[in-house]
Amino acid sequence: MTFRHIIARGRGVVYSPARQGFTAPFPLSTVASPSPSPSRQKAELPCRLTQHAQIRCLSSSPAQGILGKLWDKFSIEGQKRRIIMGERLFRSAQFRAQDPRWFTEARLPWEFRPKHALISMHTWFIHKRLIMDTVDPHLALLIQEELFDILWNDTRARIRSEGVNELTVNKHLKDAQQLTFLYCTHLDHAFSEYADDDYKRFEELAAAVWIHVFNRDEDACNDQLKRIAAYIEYQHENIAHGLPDSYFWEGRIPWGDMPNFKGMKDNSGKELDSHNVSGLVILKEPWTITLTDSGKPYYWNTKTNETTFATPK
Repeated sequence: MTFRHIIARGRGVVYSPARQGFTAPFPLSTVASPSPSPSRQKAELPCRLTQHAQIRCLSSSPAQGILGKLWDKFSIEGQKRRIIMGERLFRSAQFRAQDPRWFTEARLPWEFRPKHALISMHTWFIHKRLIMDTVDPHLALLIQEELFDILWNDTRARIRSEGVNELTVNKHLKDAQQLTFLYCTHLDHAFSEYADDDYKRFEELAAAVWIHVFNRDEDACNDQLKRIAAYIEYQHENIAHGLPDSYFWEGRIPWGDMPNFKGMKDNSGKELDSHNVSGLVILKEPWTITLTDSGKPYYWNTKTNETTFATPK
């Protein structure tokens, strides 16, 4: 099945298409990014095993009728569960996409479009898992809608952080959404059109990376494209087939190790030198940078849920 349609549901724009399979490594817990406060504060983590179980156990069953599904979609409790699950899944994708090694070792340009392409790609992996769900496809669809709502809200914040005029934010958001759909459609095409041809599928994935991540940069190295294409192959199998339901429905995504980008060579065969990225801030774990809705950066401790506008020591 190929990418078929873009649909508008609920508060956001979502899209629906196909399938393919791997073994999952260790789990990575993720939680929703808290609202920032100017001073540091401690808060109890919202992720609790009982809450994880409730997301699935309290959802509508596959045999539930139309009234039950409507209740699950429009009730306050149902909406809360979807928001929690959508936040966990998106923050996991965002955390992996923001790994500094994409821009240092992998040498991706430190620009809006490559950064957005990485977030879109990791959101696509999770989307593929959701559309495959056979236990409760109704709930999976609702969470998918929430996932894309969160992606668009995050995109809007990143656009504002670029310093654009507020009157043009929605226009830039539509452009970014179009870029996301084009990239996701290209990935869908690679896995559906060449499902039985490993070589052509790999070549198509490398082409997708060159077009959507590197923006057709003629200076991009084939070594870069191939290593990222191999990563896409692995994660598609890992998330779509290898990730146990017990992990996924707790919002825990085991992405595994980052690709090895050391020893990359340019197209002439010369090994690339070390690469420094101007403007890239690398924080010690578990601190990460996130944005307010207005695009202002703040710091978030993913273990203690502590937030601050001041640079953590």
